[in-house]
Amino acid sequence: MLKCREIPDLASDYISRDGSKRTNLQVALHLLACSNCRTYVRGMRIATRLASTSLQNDVPGALYEKLGLNAPDRDGPAEEPTR
Repeated sequence: MLKCREIPDLASDYISRDGSKRTNLQVALHLLACSNCRTYVRGMRIATRLASTSLQNDVPGALYEKLGLNAPDRDGPAEEPTR
């Protein structure tokens, strides 16, 4: 069984379903038993949804620059600049 200290590292992949089926199942089982981690993951879901919604509108290039990101291509995500 996963420990609470492991959840922050796995939560993003769990929310986006990018983790392996096994890991996502382990996270889900942990969340059934742990209300603190459920609260943490719920907060991450809300933050992810808010960020996604806010970026659906055009974002000024200066904001990407302040965030240290390259502006996305027409169909791609914003990325960290290559060094």
